[in-house]
Amino acid sequence: MLPLALLPLAALGLGGCGQQQPRAKPVPVSTVRIQASNFRDLGDYISTLEAVEEVKLAAVTSGRIAERLVQEGDQVRQGQVLLRLRVRERTADLLEAQAKLSNSEAQVAEVRARLEKDKANYQRYQYLKGQGASSAQELDSYRSQFLSQQASLKASQDSVLAAKAALEAASSRLSDKIVSAPIPGQVSAIKVKLGDVIKEGDPFTSILRNDRLLTRIEIPASQLAKTRPGLPVFLQDPSSRRPLAEGRLSFVNPEVDASTQALLTKAEFANPSAALRSGLRVRTLVEFDQKQQLAVPFAAVSQSAGQSFVYVLGRAADLPADQRQGLGPLPANAPLAIKLPVRLGPLQNNCYPVLAGLQRGQRLISSNLLNLRNGTAVKPRPAKRSAPVCSPDR
Repeated sequence: MLPLALLPLAALGLGGCGQQQPRAKPVPVSTVRIQASNFRDLGDYISTLEAVEEVKLAAVTSGRIAERLVQEGDQVRQGQVLLRLRVRERTADLLEAQAKLSNSEAQVAEVRARLEKDKANYQRYQYLKGQGASSAQELDSYRSQFLSQQASLKASQDSVLAAKAALEAASSRLSDKIVSAPIPGQVSAIKVKLGDVIKEGDPFTSILRNDRLLTRIEIPASQLAKTRPGLPVFLQDPSSRRPLAEGRLSFVNPEVDASTQALLTKAEFANPSAALRSGLRVRTLVEFDQKQQLAVPFAAVSQSAGQSFVYVLGRAADLPADQRQGLGPLPANAPLAIKLPVRLGPLQNNCYPVLAGLQRGQRLISSNLLNLRNGTAVKPRPAKRSAPVCSPDR
């Protein structure tokens, strides 16, 4: 006979015999049908922009700046004068060289006139000697005089050549006092001001063209087989990933750098609005290839112990027998969450490319993942999309 105090408990125990525990309500979930999306094989690098055309300017002779005709940031044309140095002593040298050339040319004219006179006398006495009207001694005298004038003419002509060379040198030294733009472009920071003494060979500014830029990209040698001229290249802001410009590889070095095991490549970019500047560091994406692969959105993937998992919509028959036993009786078509291990590629455009573990057409569960276990009963919501949205990441 049971004690009276235990009768209520016994009654409760007897009343529960043969009854099953109530099943949990199905978890509402969103699903999306697995389909293929376009994925790009991208190399991700950081590089620095350079002007395709840039010239560092320096004076070819020392002097004090008499005029500075441009300001920093000015757009200049090819040949435009930027600086003038003090030129008084150079001008005197030029005038002296011009005077010497004039004197030499006048001397040539005088010697040429005497030569013509001596030539005529020599020819006349040759004739008279033939007629017996002149002696051999007189003829030799006029011949010597004629030959002497020929030598004088040659010396005078050499003097003219030397005077011309001196004048050219003086003109060149005078032009060295003028610094002009070798290319059209924009003037960079100027390191000198009016009155400063500038030394020969010291750079004082640069002229660059910002309308076309290039970047040098060091690509690892492991990507050598995929690297070729013409591959698309995309520039992005390193912090915001905002797209900046698009171009193509224009140069691929025929050899790998032995010290870095990297392959030097170059890409050029049009910059008509000058929004980009030489020296700017940018994120640089090189597109080696692109192809269609099954895709799963980032939100549908969970991680555990370094393994990626997704939940797909399935039925009890999709589970192993030992796992079905713990679920109790279920309708044949009751939707369940089936947990599958998957192998995925790098995240791109908010989606992962599927390398293994899924098939086209399976319905992927993309919400309420934290409330799911393998075999959890679910209630699919009407699908709003038929495929994951993988927007271009450019």
